[in-house]
Amino acid sequence: MFGSLPKEELEKIPFKFMYDFHCDDSGCQGHSMMCTDWEMAETYRKWSSEYGDGWKQAFLDRWESEMINLNDTHFYVGTLSDHPKAWIIVGLFFPRKEPQARLLW
Repeated sequence: MFGSLPKEELEKIPFKFMYDFHCDDSGCQGHSMMCTDWEMAETYRKWSSEYGDGWKQAFLDRWESEMINLNDTHFYVGTLSDHPKAWIIVGLFFPRKEPQARLLW
């Protein structure tokens, strides 16, 4: 914690990644939350250099399509000290969807 400073500064992500969703409340008008998940940021850093201009489609396939279609995605949310009423997604929990067991009578 009080060791030497990092050798290089971490790259600032030039995008704000957002999730738009509806919650289970029947009167929900929809939500849009910024996502600051570390793994998402690292995916951008790695894939933008590996894939060049093709990073965006791979990123959307992973963080949009796969999260919705293959995973049972949940958000960890929190607030910022300067904006205590503004909620953001600080992390994701995304186990694979498992088929529901059927009751046999």
